[in-house]
Order: sequence, then structure tokens, then C-alpha cells
Amino acid sequence: MIHTVLAALILVQAQQASGVERGAPIQPPTPTAEALAADTGTLRHANGRTPPVAHGLRLSGAAPHVDGRLDDPIWESAAPITDLWQNEPNEGRPASERTEVRIVYDDDAIYVGARMFDREPQLIRSQLGRRDNTGNSDLFTIAFDSYLDHRTGFQFTVNPSGVRADAVANGDNSYGDDSWDPVWEVKTQRDSLGWTAEMRIPFSQLRFPPSAVQTWGVNVSRFIQRKAESSEFAWKAQTDQGYASWFGHLYGLANLPQPRRLEMLPYTTARNEMGPSTPGDPFHDGSRAFAAAGMDLKYGVTSNLTVDATINPDFGQVEQDPAYVNLSAFEQYLQERRPFFVEGANIFNFGGQQFFYSRRIGTPPHGSADSHTGFVDSPDNTTILGAAKLSGRTARGWSVGFLEALTAREYGTIDSSGTRFQDEVEPLTNYAIGRVKRDLRGGASTIGGMFTAVNRDLRDADLRFLRSAAYAGGVDFTHRFARGRYSLNGSLAGSYIRGDTLALQGAQLSSARYFQRPDAGYVEYDPTRTSLSGWSGTLGFSRLQGSLTYGVNARMVSPGMELNDAGFTTRVDQRSVNASAYRRWTRPGTVFRNANIGMNAGAGWNFGGVRTNTSGGIFGYGQFRNYWSVNGNIFVNAHALSDVLTRGGPLAVSPAGINAFVGVGTDFRKPWQVFVGSYYFTNEIGSYDAGGYAELVLRPSTSMSIDVGPSYDDSKTVQLFLTRQDDPLNTAMFGGQYVFAGIRQKSLDFTTRLNVTFSPALSLQFFVQPFIATGAYGDFKELTAPRTTDFIRYGLTPGSTLAVNRDPAGAVVSYDADPDGPGARPSVHIDNPDFSYRSLRGNAVLRWEYRPGSTAFFVWTQSCGFFSTNPRFSPGADVGRLCQGKSNNVVAIKLNYWLSL
Repeated sequence: MIHTVLAALILVQAQQASGVERGAPIQPPTPTAEALAADTGTLRHANGRTPPVAHGLRLSGAAPHVDGRLDDPIWESAAPITDLWQNEPNEGRPASERTEVRIVYDDDAIYVGARMFDREPQLIRSQLGRRDNTGNSDLFTIAFDSYLDHRTGFQFTVNPSGVRADAVANGDNSYGDDSWDPVWEVKTQRDSLGWTAEMRIPFSQLRFPPSAVQTWGVNVSRFIQRKAESSEFAWKAQTDQGYASWFGHLYGLANLPQPRRLEMLPYTTARNEMGPSTPGDPFHDGSRAFAAAGMDLKYGVTSNLTVDATINPDFGQVEQDPAYVNLSAFEQYLQERRPFFVEGANIFNFGGQQFFYSRRIGTPPHGSADSHTGFVDSPDNTTILGAAKLSGRTARGWSVGFLEALTAREYGTIDSSGTRFQDEVEPLTNYAIGRVKRDLRGGASTIGGMFTAVNRDLRDADLRFLRSAAYAGGVDFTHRFARGRYSLNGSLAGSYIRGDTLALQGAQLSSARYFQRPDAGYVEYDPTRTSLSGWSGTLGFSRLQGSLTYGVNARMVSPGMELNDAGFTTRVDQRSVNASAYRRWTRPGTVFRNANIGMNAGAGWNFGGVRTNTSGGIFGYGQFRNYWSVNGNIFVNAHALSDVLTRGGPLAVSPAGINAFVGVGTDFRKPWQVFVGSYYFTNEIGSYDAGGYAELVLRPSTSMSIDVGPSYDDSKTVQLFLTRQDDPLNTAMFGGQYVFAGIRQKSLDFTTRLNVTFSPALSLQFFVQPFIATGAYGDFKELTAPRTTDFIRYGLTPGSTLAVNRDPAGAVVSYDADPDGPGARPSVHIDNPDFSYRSLRGNAVLRWEYRPGSTAFFVWTQSCGFFSTNPRFSPGADVGRLCQGKSNNVVAIKLNYWLSL
């Protein structure tokens, strides 16, 4: 046995020295007997594999000087991690270049010294960039599962230029939350042997249990950019699911400090807003300046529980939301960009539903001041008085996340001939979000719960269209079995909202449920209702590992379920089932380096048994041997019925359709990359949507990157709902007249980003988005019968009125251009809904981290837009008139200072 192990080790060393990159894969060696003895059954992976072993060394003298040189004597005393195994391009083979990683620690921090050998050091690739933007570079990453829950990974990454990236990976998923910005140090050096990295990670920035002797999960990975080679210490096949559950084990950690460090980040900001002035308006004279101050705070309650708090937060350095045109009945979803809410957001993931949508906190006021009596000054957003999060893991294995936020009562000020008074436009509101999860069987199974609560202090009767209280909660679970190859997951949740009858009327009539539908006998609109409750449930089964994976998922959301006070949902009243299969090829072949293909099929019904969706399709991806890539999909939607098309009216047809997409990307190793994609959709009644996008990424130097992303869309919608009005004679449509139109839309977006980095601590970022969109309406018509696409055409032009005359049975007899003529029935008036929208949004941010954890921002933001009823699409002319309308400019300075006590 000993001779076999020695022979295998000699073979591995020889292959590493020779740089072998092709041939049959070699599995990583079995851990030594010492490693097996050191590990216990409770620490072994739930997937059945015994983890590789690393050792940390406690310092007895001075700590290493973090300069990237690795010349401190202690590095020679620590046992190195040396065996890394390829994930790509040659899965399972030894890494083509040797890596040595050593770990030492003292009472304050853990230190990592890494040498990345390279036989061609002149070809090492690196790019300067701001934090978390390591660019097209070689990379070194170390990740710690300091809880040893097999689900959490604290990731620390650096490139040869010293650019840092850090993230927290939760839920046994490698995609980390990069909004986490711990305060740590790293230096790098390049020499004739390759490059080196030296890290100092304070224990105060990590979370771990209070045990005297500890074992952590650990993984080391390296990426060699010119070879597109990724390798890691705790190797797993690409077809194996999971991340932290495959980590190696780090021994030798004892008597670690239990820091309860208090970190404060006070800030001050000054801002001047310059915009259009209105004659006689005392609030908008063209300029407004103000200053503010606040603070972010982090306190380690224990070594594994942390409180994050913010007082009067300022997010002036955050990139603007993109411009868009939304003609649907559903709310536009916007990405969260504010750092306090982005960091740790995945803690609140629950059961396949978005229980927490943090954009609800600090939203623009829901009410409006009375503008008929004078000039109005109203806040753009609700003030966040304060917010706090408690997150971490208890000694009993519970992961917890709690968030509390309080937003201010807001007022709009009206100036009427010099007399001023105020209207309340937003009530005082409290948000409470909680998430708990317990890991079982070494992280292979979990059970958890979630709740949200929103309470509004509705003193003003004009705001009682808002719910006074909204609560939601539920439980969920995951269970991996058969050594992690299969998974069963599910959730069960409920919601309850309460308020004035006006608020509950709005909830019942909203686009999420449409209780007023005349042919939906299983729901009923009750204008006297003051509360509403609902429930939802999910259940899924999946095969997670192997070249072929598959799964089936079922979901039910009752008509009364409501999450939109704290969360986000567009549709309830749904029952659906979905099945998918996915085949992967991970080793290079004659055409592709790697490829995959999948299939998906699903169907949905509402709670009345109406089939609202049936769809299926295939999708695939392939990376060629020259590192170009292609991906595409084609999906078919079968003929079904829609309970939302008439926006509260009877059922209508959802036509059968087909959509397809194809995209191509160039070699990502090059200093330039191009991504091109095109899509097309059409259905059986003649609607279509065609368009494409391109993205050009240029890196003209190691300190500059340019990202240009134009996109174009051309669509025609045959049945776009316009309006409904009462028509008692139209009994076929339940006493209503449902008017539709056709619309031709075109849009052009030219989003561009420029990043200039002077050093890892000093960067300049530009963002600009010219946006043009037009819509031309026509083909005005009326739906004549439910469950059909039967229309009668009006022949109207925008701005005209027509009376529709019916016989006693409800059939159309004639049209009358004079709506007041004898025998005329309810008339249809079509305003001119055509539109042209042009906007230009952009900002520039100079970011300087003048000391660890402390940052200065210099920000300029511009936004301008123009709206007209001319639907002519003329990009050449429109580009020169992007700022023909109102323009706003903001110049701001923000300074924060990190204090650690």
C-alpha cells in the first residue's frame, strides 16, 4: 500500500514538472492515513468523499510583514498546500503550473502566503481595476468555511496587480455576494519564478464558532488567464453540484480570539442640484444645495453574529437606474444597487419566491401633494431614518438574518401665492424581515423559516389607499440524499394584509389577481373587505450530480397571496408544473472544449382550472476549441387562455407562439471581446418582437477598460389593451366594452461604461445611457367574445370619437361619428397615445480609498429626457436632441472614515 501511494505521488510530481495538459484524467490522490485519522465521521462530506487536509501554524514570534515578498522566516516553517487539480480545460488532471500556499495565524489575523510558479512569467496577465473588478487577469483565491457548515465560503481573491475581490458564498453555491467589503490587506510581487501574494485577514472580518480547537473548511483556487486554466485544491468534477460542501479541512487552529469589534463608518456629504427653473416657482429656481451626515456601524455581538446598522444613509455614489418604457399592467422590477441592502441579500432568499424586495424601503412617496392650488415641492424618495441587520450563525447551527428599517413620514410643500402648507405624501413605516435556517447532516439538509412585516402609521385619510399592515411568513426545507446526488426541496407560506376598504379594493383589483373578472366564479370582488389572506407552496425533486441532471418542480400560489408590501410578485392565482433535463460535456472533444444542452417543459393553470400556459423548448451552449462560444434556445408556447389580457375582464386567447435566440462570443482571453445576440418572437395572430444586442469590451491598456453595449428592438403587438367602459347591451362581454389597439414599438439603447484605474485604491468610472423609444398606435378594435381573438375594427384615428350602436341582443348595428346622435350607445374616444421618448442618463464617480476602509467619492450625475406624441423613429436626429427637454445635474462629494474600536 505504501509503495503504491509513493508511486502515485512520484507520477503526479513528474506530470506537474512536465506540464502535461492532455490525456486521460487522473483523479486526485486519496488522503493519507494521518488525514483520515484526523478527520471524523461528523466532518466528512455528505457526498461521501473524505476532504483533503491543510494545516495552519500559530505564530510564536513577529507576524509576517505584508509586502508580497514572502521572505519572512515563518513561511519556511509552515506546511504548504501544493496539489491543485484542473477543472478546466483538462478536467481531473494536475495543474500545469505549481502553486504553494501556506497559512499562519496569530491572535489578530490569519495570514496567507501564496507563490504561483510560472515557467513563462513574461506572459502572466493582469489588469488594474477598482475593487471586485479584477479584469482579464490571472487570479489567486482562498476561501474559508469558518463555520464548517459546508454551505458558507468567505472568498478572498487577488490578481498580480494587487486588485482585491471578496465575496460571501451562501447556500453551498460558488456565486458569492461581492457587495461584502471586509477590511483586509494584500500585496503582490512579480519575479522570474512567477508571482506571489501575501494576505492579512483579521479575525474580526470573519465569523466562526467559539470553540477552543477549530476545524475550518478551506479551498485554494488559481486561474491562469492565457491558458483559460482553473484549478483547485479541493477538486470536484464540473458535473458535481455544490461548493463549500467539497472544501478541504484546515487543522491546527486553536485558541482563536473572540473579537466583538465595533466598526464605525461616519460620512459627510455635500451636494448641489442644478435643474430647470420654472417662472414664479420658489422651489425650483435652477439650483439647490444641501449637506448631510450619517453613519454605518458594524458590531460583532459574538464571533459569529454581527449587527450592521445605518443611520440616515446616503447612496449618492450609486449608479442610476436604466431608462425603460413599460406598457404592461405589471410593475417594473429594478435591480438593487444600494450597498447596505445589497450586502447579505441572499440571506433572505426563500422558497423560490421573493419575500424581500429591498427597493420597497426608501421608495418614492406613494401619495402626492395637491398641485392645483400652487407650486409643489415633494421629495423624490422616502427618507430612511435608520436600518439594522443582525446576521450570522448561532452555536447550535442556526443561520439567522434579521433586518429592521424605519422610513420617515414625508410631506409635500405647497406654495400658494406665498402662503405655504403641507400635505402628507408618505406615512411613517416600519419594515421587519427575518430569516432562520438550520443545517442538518453536515449541511446536506436544511430547514428554515421566513417572515416579513410592514406596518404603516396612516394618520392622513388621503393615504388610506395603502395597507396599514402586511405580514407574510413560511417554512422551507432542502434535503440531499444518496451522497448528494439527489435533492428534495419545498416550501409552504402564507400572507395577510389589513387596511381600509379603499386599500383592499386596490389589492383585489390589482394586476396580480383581478378579482373583478366577470367569468371567474371562484373569486369574488368585495368592496367592503378590510383584510385578505393567501398561501403558496412549492415542491421540487432534482438529480444534482453527473453529466445528466434533471428535475421536476410544482408551484401553487393562491389568489389571495400578497407579497408586494415587502417583497415582489407580479402574478398570483397560479398552479404550475415544470420539468427539465440537462446534459453536460466537460472534457475537450474534436469541436468543443465543453458543451451542454437542455430541455424544459411546463404548464400552468389558475385556481379556476383554466390552462393559462403550456410551453417547452431546448437550449444549449458550446465553447469551441479556439475559445469562441455559441449559445441559443428555441421555445414554443401553445395556444392557451389568458386571465390578464383584458385587465379584469373575461378570459381571452393567449395565442400560440415561438421565440428563438442565438448568441456568439469571442475568445475571452484576448484584450478585446465581442458578444453578439439576436432574438425573434412571433405568434399566430401576427405579433412579433425582433431585435439584437452587441457588447464590445476593450482593454487598450492594463489600467483602462471600455464596455459598449448597443441594443435595438422592433416589435408589433396586435392586441394591446387600452380601456374598458360600461356597455349594458354588450351581454356577450358581460356588460363591458373592451378596446384594444395594435402598436409598433422601436427602441435603441447605447449603454457605455469607461473605467480608468490609477491604482487599486484610485479609480474613475463613467456610465452613460442614451435611450430612444417610440410607439405608434393603430388598428383600434373591440373584443367581441370571450375566449377568442374575434374583434370588430373601429377605423378610428387618434383624437376621434365614435358611438357604437347595438341591437337588444348586443350585436353591433352601426357606428356613428356623432356620439350625441339619436339611438347612440356608449361612445369610444381615442386620445392620441402615440409617443416618442428620448433620454440621456449618466454619471462619473471618482473613488479613492485613501486608507484601508475609508473612501472619498466625487460624483457627477446627469439625467435629461423629452416626451412627445410624435412616434417617428429617427435615431440620427434623435441623438442630437436627447437633452431637448428638462435636464438635471448633480455634483456631490462624499467622505467616509473607517474606525475600528
